[in-house]
Amino acid sequence: MDRRAFVAAAAVSGLGLSAGCLGGMLEDVTSVSATPAIVSSTALETADYEYRGTREVIETETVAGRPIEATNYASEYTRTIDALAGLFGDETPAAGVFGVATTPQIGFLDTQLNPISDMSNAELVGRVQNKYDEFTIDDRVVERRTAEPFGQPVTVETFPGTATHASIGEVDIFVDVTQLTSEGDHLVLVGIAPDIQRLQREDEVGRIDTLIDGVEHGDGLDREAGDAELVEE
Repeated sequence: MDRRAFVAAAAVSGLGLSAGCLGGMLEDVTSVSATPAIVSSTALETADYEYRGTREVIETETVAGRPIEATNYASEYTRTIDALAGLFGDETPAAGVFGVATTPQIGFLDTQLNPISDMSNAELVGRVQNKYDEFTIDDRVVERRTAEPFGQPVTVETFPGTATHASIGEVDIFVDVTQLTSEGDHLVLVGIAPDIQRLQREDEVGRIDTLIDGVEHGDGLDREAGDAELVEE
């Protein structure tokens, strides 16, 4: 199960620069790029998560007969949960997963032309659901709460679901999603954790909130080089 692909898909699926929206506005533009976002080391230590890398996802769209390259980023963090030891045989899977993805906002006058920014969290979850058979995620919001990345209040929505693992079959999970804008980029934050009796759900929720509140974004961040994936459409 490629959880990093889950995070990237939630952020960049269907960026969809369209000639109808952008024709003539991007006459002199050949590329647009977001800035990577990461979680602070303090927040990672508090939440007991580890940085796994930052993926660059490049989409090329044809706009008014010209190729426009859009660069997006997805940073991934995981947590190994000792309480799940033995459930997966000799394997120790990354049970808690958190991702922060950035896509470029494309502005013209007072209009932002990033389709992702107009999607609800349920729509983002639906796009992921359509791409990955390993996940079954309900588009029904079962909980809402507030977090404060950059000191900016945002609503975090929780969706129930299941993940399929080869060793044990289906595992109940919950998926937290929130979105916000920062320095000209649109950010999508996704947290995934098991929803089982061996774990205190409120503890896992608290860890995800710590990660959300610890997100940093902007030029000059200290991040390790992650693997890169070129995606062209």
